[in-house]
Amino acid sequence: MPVTSAYLDDVRRQLWARESFSFIPDRMLPEPSGAPRRTGTGPAPRILFAGFPSDYSLAFLLGLLDLDVDLAGVITSPGAHPAILGQNALSRIAGHLDIPILRLWRVNDEHSRAAIAALQPDAVVMASFDQIIGKSALAIPAHGWLNIHPSALPLYRGPEPVYWTIADGAPTAGITLHRAAPRFDAGPILAQRIIPVAAGETAGTLTHKLSKAGVEALPEALGKLMRDDPGVPLDMERATYRPSVGHRNLRSAGSADEAERMVRAGLPNMPAYVATEDGRSVYVMAARRVESIPEGTPGLTWPDGALQLTETKEACGCHHDEPDCPHREAVPA
Repeated sequence: MPVTSAYLDDVRRQLWARESFSFIPDRMLPEPSGAPRRTGTGPAPRILFAGFPSDYSLAFLLGLLDLDVDLAGVITSPGAHPAILGQNALSRIAGHLDIPILRLWRVNDEHSRAAIAALQPDAVVMASFDQIIGKSALAIPAHGWLNIHPSALPLYRGPEPVYWTIADGAPTAGITLHRAAPRFDAGPILAQRIIPVAAGETAGTLTHKLSKAGVEALPEALGKLMRDDPGVPLDMERATYRPSVGHRNLRSAGSADEAERMVRAGLPNMPAYVATEDGRSVYVMAARRVESIPEGTPGLTWPDGALQLTETKEACGCHHDEPDCPHREAVPA
């Protein structure tokens, strides 16, 4: 049944007021106040949510609370970020709703599967989760697991599709709600939305738009899941896969256009970096494609033009937030 409260209304308002969404799993919320109100009257399917304390995951957790479901618990994966072991956005909402939060290091081991089964779920909804769900865990809920992947599957399978959509200069992006299978991004489609990629889009602004489209598609996909609709199989002959990415060095770009897209693709989760003339490294938060670098301003030049660096900072801005970040990628030899 739908759940409302003044606290949840405030969380929802503040989340959607952001222009840019992050996948960094360190989102915190204020301590809850007041009591939630459940507006349904009849029985509702018991749903678990699996994800991280990030803007992206939070959007879908809040979306579930608007539907006629009984949210019975939250699953998260502690290895992704230290914040997951303490208070964070997911634990605050779980506490507000008085439901358990399962911090599962290995979702497929016997103890984890027993903890999930004890909550008697009819289905599990995942939005950003870093573990492949094995066959035994997939079989626990009667109607399976729904995964929400921010690409137009079978295109851009892999852990960071929004980054690569921007970096490749793709004209459209997608979000796919599909049955989970025991491999990444491979199950049949239950709902999918395609949107245009605007000029100047960053990974953060595109993630915001994709999340909105995905939340709007959630009732359709979850309804099909609960009716045991088999979905539309992925055409794996068309499938593409892109790997995870760290802070990429702008000097590895083959052109000014590629470098400019690299900057936008890295914001806000994994900004690109470049070495300065004095040997320091700076992370690039904004840049402008120009024909030549104005005198006295920092930038890089390629045969097709130049990139003027208009905003840089010394700390990386990802969850390490330090100058010499371990996620920093070297220039290929």
